[in-house]
Amino acid sequence: MLSIDRACRVVRCMNTHAIRRLGDLIGRRFSKDARTLKIVLGSAVATLLLASIWIVVEARQDEQADVRTAAMNISALLAEQGRTALESTDLALRAIADRIEREDLPQDDAEFRTFIRSLNERLETVRALFVIGADGFISHDTDYPETPRVSLADRQYFSVLREDPDRDFHVGRPILSRSVQRWFVPVARRLETTDGQFAGVAVAALEPNFIERTYGRLKLEPRDVVALFHTDQTLIASVPSLPDAYGKQAGNARLFSPNLAEASNGIYHTINPLTGREAVVGFERFGEFPLVVAVGLDHGDALVDWRRTLWTVVLADILLIALMLLLYSALERRRLERQVERQKAAMQQKLEAIGFMTSGISHDFKNILAVIDSAVRLLRRRDADETLLRGIDAARERGVGLISVLLQFAKDQQVHTSTFNLDGQIRSLEALLRRSTGPGVTLSLNLEAGEACVEASPALLDAALMNLAVNASHAMPKGGELVIKTRVVDLDEHPSLHSGRYVSIQVEDTGQGISQETIASLFQPFTSTKGAQGTGLGLYQTRRFAREAGGDVSVTSEIDHGTRVQILLPVVEPSSR
Repeated sequence: MLSIDRACRVVRCMNTHAIRRLGDLIGRRFSKDARTLKIVLGSAVATLLLASIWIVVEARQDEQADVRTAAMNISALLAEQGRTALESTDLALRAIADRIEREDLPQDDAEFRTFIRSLNERLETVRALFVIGADGFISHDTDYPETPRVSLADRQYFSVLREDPDRDFHVGRPILSRSVQRWFVPVARRLETTDGQFAGVAVAALEPNFIERTYGRLKLEPRDVVALFHTDQTLIASVPSLPDAYGKQAGNARLFSPNLAEASNGIYHTINPLTGREAVVGFERFGEFPLVVAVGLDHGDALVDWRRTLWTVVLADILLIALMLLLYSALERRRLERQVERQKAAMQQKLEAIGFMTSGISHDFKNILAVIDSAVRLLRRRDADETLLRGIDAARERGVGLISVLLQFAKDQQVHTSTFNLDGQIRSLEALLRRSTGPGVTLSLNLEAGEACVEASPALLDAALMNLAVNASHAMPKGGELVIKTRVVDLDEHPSLHSGRYVSIQVEDTGQGISQETIASLFQPFTSTKGAQGTGLGLYQTRRFAREAGGDVSVTSEIDHGTRVQILLPVVEPSSR
């Protein structure tokens, strides 16, 4: 039988070898390949489940085979004991018949009574031994003198042996004793005179109570049943005890169906009428005696060990699958972190390249503006139209301002952390923010943080604000209003931040809005609201910048009413700069 210990050993073996090797294999070969990782882990889970199903099915089959074997073995053991008891009883009856046929004994002979009482003491299954004369009255009895003088000529066991000279032995159905008012099974042997005439019967009274006590020693489960039947379908004894059913025929019992009636032993499944539950019944006949014992083992109770095995395997599967999922989660997180790092490095290289290119373009553009400035001076010496020249000067001054902003942007692309005034940093970025918005989009700056300072990377702050401004512009293809607000707030309770003073940066637009389902995954890497046009890293990097600076980011939105992104950064006192 596949026991709980065996199941545990199988699961433990899988845990210590297969899972460890699987983890090593995945860690070495598949941490960079998400699809391969899923296939390997899926295969491992499938293999684990198939192995578990095999263990459970094998355990159930073994338990069922053990139940059938137990039912057959118990019925065979009880039949052997019963057959031995009947043979011993028959030997005692033969001894009684031999003396009666050899000796002319008077009624209630004391010496003969002592003899049959000694025989009775050796027979545990027999309550009493007695002899009935040819006239139907008891002539000798171990219960003497308590036995009343009544005729027993109408008893079946008496009439059967009296009427059939060829029959010398009979086991009858349970009957109620007329002398002591107790149920017993009559085992009778024919007595004859020396010339072969009927001289009466010698009878042994087998008590069902003793049979019940014998069967009760088996210590079966509460819903198990043991029953002793006569071959004419009469119930003789049972455990649990059913005295009201003794002497009655079980005509609907499958045990006596045509396909089993002639068999000496067998096993079958049926519904126990006492419990209404499925039972496995093994039966065995008492050799040549007309008795059969049936042992019904409750199918549910017999599978208790199998259920323990099932729960052990299920819990082990849950644990191992949980470990696999944790392994998958760790490897997937590592893979995503590496991918994000590569994207971040690539973006940093692009920013550095943009800064380098911007520096070069600004330098060349500045040279062009210098030529224009020289030309304007020359024209003034030649008394050119001053109105036209002032317009050229104003345009040149705007070009110089734009060059200054571009050079400042190019210089800030090196990522480093410093303490700076937030409002001042945003004001320095205003020109680029205005140029990054689309047509029809109005940018407003409401900077009320005052002298509040933060400790972060100015370049990453600029990149975050530029990204949010571009996203807001894309959300307003027909134009709208973009507002950037700053103020100092005091936080008492926040899901992820400590209490204290923070600078709040709010970027609000009047665009299309974002659904709540999208907001739930908005900060996941490679999640974009712009489809193939977006990288899905902007908001992820914005939140990462905020958290690295000790803050956080949140998004609220309403469809067709716009979106608000709030960045919270801890305030750094000016004395700490």
